[in-house]
Amino acid sequence: MPRLQSFSRCLFAAVLLAAGVTQAMAQPARESAVKAAFLYKFGAFVEWPAGTFARPDDPLVIGVLGDDAVADDLEQVAAGRKVEGRPVVLKRLREADGPMAMQILFVGNMRAGRLREVLAAVTGPVLVVTEQDGALRAGSVVNLTTEAGRIRFSVSLAAAEARGLRLSARLLSVAQTVEKGR
Repeated sequence: MPRLQSFSRCLFAAVLLAAGVTQAMAQPARESAVKAAFLYKFGAFVEWPAGTFARPDDPLVIGVLGDDAVADDLEQVAAGRKVEGRPVVLKRLREADGPMAMQILFVGNMRAGRLREVLAAVTGPVLVVTEQDGALRAGSVVNLTTEAGRIRFSVSLAAAEARGLRLSARLLSVAQTVEKGR
């Protein structure tokens, strides 16, 4: 239970940072700011396979496709900060972009057929985060949902295993649902 409380406090702190402390006190955080905070914090709860990073100071690269508001907020959240000692680099992606090296990819809401195409094109140890129904079955590792005005997430252990990723038990303990692996 203390770990869950610690993780929850870290996420809450990240949300406050994302939205700006004074703005968060005056009004609820924007949905895009909360999603950006989640993306930033997820990096600390994933173990990538050996060789994912060539050097200890290589950046953690987060790509954002299809949601400029999340990219804008992530840029503010990650500015000058590190995850597990690595600087964070944001890559704004367009659908026409070819494969890029990154560790986290956020795919904004898009039609189901296009989402399957994007997910199939992403190879290697990438934490793929989405925000639409059926995304875990399509190959997403983490899917964000909004319920009663709150952002929640579900996890597919099978998708994480297929990508060579190990997810922290602390992350799994706060997920709304966890679809089991093999």
